[in-house]
Amino acid sequence: MKKILSCKLIALVLILVMLAGLALSGCGMGAAAYSEQQNFITIGVVCPLSGDLAPYGEGTLEMEEEALSEINEGEGLYIDTLQRKLKVRFAVVDSRSTSDGAKEAAKQLIEKEGAELVICSSGTKTALAAAEVCEENKVPFFSVGADPDQWLAQGPFEYCFNCAASQGERIAALGDVWAENGITSVGFMAMQSDSADVFGETLAAYCNENGISFTDSGRLDPAAPNYSGAVKTLAKAEVQALICYMNPAEFSLAWQTSDIKGLSLSMCILESDPFFAGEAAAISPGAEIQGFFRAADWDRKYPFQSSLTDETCSELAIRWEDQFLTPASELLAYKHASAEVAVNALKLAMALDAESICSAARSLNVDTVLGTVDFDDKGISIIPCSVQQWYFDVPTASWAKELYSHSRLKDVEFEE
Repeated sequence: MKKILSCKLIALVLILVMLAGLALSGCGMGAAAYSEQQNFITIGVVCPLSGDLAPYGEGTLEMEEEALSEINEGEGLYIDTLQRKLKVRFAVVDSRSTSDGAKEAAKQLIEKEGAELVICSSGTKTALAAAEVCEENKVPFFSVGADPDQWLAQGPFEYCFNCAASQGERIAALGDVWAENGITSVGFMAMQSDSADVFGETLAAYCNENGISFTDSGRLDPAAPNYSGAVKTLAKAEVQALICYMNPAEFSLAWQTSDIKGLSLSMCILESDPFFAGEAAAISPGAEIQGFFRAADWDRKYPFQSSLTDETCSELAIRWEDQFLTPASELLAYKHASAEVAVNALKLAMALDAESICSAARSLNVDTVLGTVDFDDKGISIIPCSVQQWYFDVPTASWAKELYSHSRLKDVEFEE
């Protein structure tokens, strides 16, 4: 009798172990191990809903879900391994605008939300942190807008992909404007940061290769910037164009100092992360700064259409402005393009396992609202860059922008 009970106990333990193994296998292997009862695909979104990057969170989840409206109305995406269509849902977790918060968000999306893939469109810092977690867990990750140079420095990645304008692309776009305006001398003023050093080195190399005189005024201490010393260096070199590598608040403070009046410039350029209406408003206008230029990854006049909704960039901008009552910026394009890239990879894969999605991403060639996304062997797709001119509109007492140059997109016809 004891022997019989012992055998039954052993059999029961084996069954429990097998069941546990099956449960665990479904927690990290992606959709290949999912049951026939699955009725949706989950795309995780790492998004800063709080903290200093919170403006990036504006419009999430509205923009992403709007991009999927037609797909979900048509019963979703066809998954060959399940022989049926699945609707797509987004799960959003707050990154708190920090690297640690982005890691925690990515982990939660993978472990608790069961995300088949993760996306992020809120800048380099949080994107790289989330990518690290996704790479460790072998979950496909798509980023829009992270600096490609920093991305490559942290890689290589097998499961992570990024599309953005590189520093070289941004400088080349500005260089075309300098050529058009006869600029032969460029100055650089920047706050202390590793990214400023890298940008300065790239800018110096470009100027050297193109016969442009380049003057670097050194790095400013954000706590106590010595504008006087920087301006003296730049004035002595008689620079015609000045690139300020800083955020809008720092840029505004620089132009409010008496020191800056020592410069006689043909052109001033603000090089920063994408900024929004509220940040532009923080730039104090005056006799010395009635306008400035900046390189941009997107403009409402771009002649592209969404691969998901067929909307033009101008139509998307109008919808954004009607819904949020704020000017459309690159933020709109980042969010929409994130959905475009992720969904088109799923369409091409027709499967939910990580290997199939990543394989589809590597062969992806899709036209988005940012231009063509075509990842190279390092998982990078460089998008073209334009130049915007910002000016202070006195009647409305606010900053406005116009597309100034799109020389990097010579082969397309822009909207008037």
